Amino acid sequence: MENTFQKIPFLRIALAFAIGVLIGSYIKVSPNILLTALLLTLLILLIINNKYSYFLASAFGFFVHLLFLILGTIVFTNYNTEPYFFEKGISVGTILERPQEKQNSYKSIIEITAVKTGNSISRTNEKVLVYFAKSERVKSLKPGDQISTNTSPEVIKNYGNPYEFDYKRYLKNKRIYRQVYLNDRNWKLTNHSSVTLPVKAEILREKLLKIYHNQNLGSNETEILSALTLGYKRDLDPETKRVFSAAGAMHVLAVSGLHVGIIFMVFNFIFGFLKKHKTGRYIFVLFAIVLLWFYAFITGLSPSVLRAATMFSIVIIGDNMNRRANIYNSLSASALFLLLINPNNLFEVGFQLSYSAVFGIVYLYPKLEKLFPVKNKLLKFFWDLVCVSIAAQIATFPLTSFYFNQFPTFFWLTNIVIIPAITLLIPLGISMLLFSQIAFISSGLAFLVKWMIKTVYFVLQFIESLPYSTTDISLYPVELFLLLTFMFFTFILIKTKQTTYLKLAFTALLFFSISVLQANFSQQRSREIIVFNNPKNPTVQLVAGRKNYVISKNQFEKDDFFYRQIQSINRKKRLIEPVCVQSNNFYSDDFLFQKSGLLLFEGEIILFAKKGQNLFTSFHPDYIIIDQNITPNLPEITNNTKIISAKQLYPSLKSNNLHLLISDGAFHHKWKR
Repeated sequence: MENTFQKIPFLRIALAFAIGVLIGSYIKVSPNILLTALLLTLLILLIINNKYSYFLASAFGFFVHLLFLILGTIVFTNYNTEPYFFEKGISVGTILERPQEKQNSYKSIIEITAVKTGNSISRTNEKVLVYFAKSERVKSLKPGDQISTNTSPEVIKNYGNPYEFDYKRYLKNKRIYRQVYLNDRNWKLTNHSSVTLPVKAEILREKLLKIYHNQNLGSNETEILSALTLGYKRDLDPETKRVFSAAGAMHVLAVSGLHVGIIFMVFNFIFGFLKKHKTGRYIFVLFAIVLLWFYAFITGLSPSVLRAATMFSIVIIGDNMNRRANIYNSLSASALFLLLINPNNLFEVGFQLSYSAVFGIVYLYPKLEKLFPVKNKLLKFFWDLVCVSIAAQIATFPLTSFYFNQFPTFFWLTNIVIIPAITLLIPLGISMLLFSQIAFISSGLAFLVKWMIKTVYFVLQFIESLPYSTTDISLYPVELFLLLTFMFFTFILIKTKQTTYLKLAFTALLFFSISVLQANFSQQRSREIIVFNNPKNPTVQLVAGRKNYVISKNQFEKDDFFYRQIQSINRKKRLIEPVCVQSNNFYSDDFLFQKSGLLLFEGEIILFAKKGQNLFTSFHPDYIIIDQNITPNLPEITNNTKIISAKQLYPSLKSNNLHLLISDGAFHHKWKR
């Protein structure tokens, strides 16, 4: 086992660097202390190197890893240094992506480069999320355009609801800290433009997208093709995303290693003959890398495709320049390179899933494929697809369960359909772009692509409609750690066949089982009241064991943001489907009694306040929920009454009686039965 890790030096270095990044994300260390530690470690390494001996080998290795650990913390700290946040003035920013139409606005990202305050101009470099009020002017904005505004951005905040997606951290990892809403009167288009490399990539992708739109493929087909070939997902219909996700095919809609691998496979099929000669091998590597990075450029230089291009570039170089190169070493080197450029990659779900999937395919696929040797070429092709799919799914299962709380049951069936389809669709889609000026060729390709996408989407809809097509699976952090530990020791067991690792794997599995049972037992005894930070539709969720109720002022639609939030809570807590009731309706069962906005739940009294209502005429509720549109009559407050308000109330109300949703986030009270 030790010899195996000695053959993968970049794995050890990348792990040390990643640990340093984690330390930097949780502990703020002074840059001076980090720099001193780095220089001291370098000095020790120089001393050991000058007096190197066999007995100092372990010490040398330890300080090398310590060096990269400190370097990881330094890189993370420097990369995540917040830009200068201006509070007032006229700012000038560059549009980075075409504004995307939302329900009530247009969404884009601008990069602010300068702020004018009085007669002085301050330079800055801040990415800001911008929402434009709907107008005809916004539709004409394109990447590279510069706008000016005197509206100052605000710090991005989450709603503060339980288990909600941490949008603030997600944007922070992209170094976006603030957002601004601009109506049609408070921004101007300047006469200047800024064309950086990312902007050039976005402009080129916009031109290529127009070629697809001009082919009359159909709205849904164009959106799917744009995602498959150019990584453009902003216009995808929510229903399309749901179908792909439920069928286990969501990964094909984001340009990643699979797509880059298909591009390389086609290139290798056409120009593979070059590898037969030494000089031709160098030409092959050069052209292959140029092609991969050009593809990364036309797909907008998104993080996922940059990861894939980097990974494949290093693997191609290692494979063609040194026939004995270790694939794990090449993968680790690419991960280290990506973390050096952007340490926040470590926290990107796509980064984690990409390397997990590739590791699973490289490590498990050969072992699975040998289980049932197949001689027939056609059957072997489909058997290989199943093996690749299972290998990737096993390796990514803990992470997908933890992040998405769902498991696509028929993923193997989906991949038998979707992988051959996109293996054809991606080259055909690229060919449509190359031959767009030749009418009869582009028309023929468009016809073929259109019906292939229609057929694939029909099959995915069928798979998604099958009983139990998705299974709700959730993992708490401790369960994720124990499951990963079990898999780690299992993989080592497969490699070494040593019983020690069998014992360690079963120990991890035992603790995992105990943790799941303990969580389920605790949930059965749990009682919870959750008042969501949902200003437009006051909403309460009541939890009694695995049963739960959702009481809201207005009825929820299935695609409503907060309804999806509730579903996320239910999956995370392993609850059954909620009972949804409007606050003014009557409802009664063993746990809940509700009538005209008054709720009795497990000994607690909850009241939805009404306009002009005197709240303390005959009883004293434990909780009063106040809508943002209501100013209730509050003549007195008892020490046992909690006011949960969507808006600021008069100052005389004691702070210990008040929970302000807009600033404090959701209200959450939990107790055991």
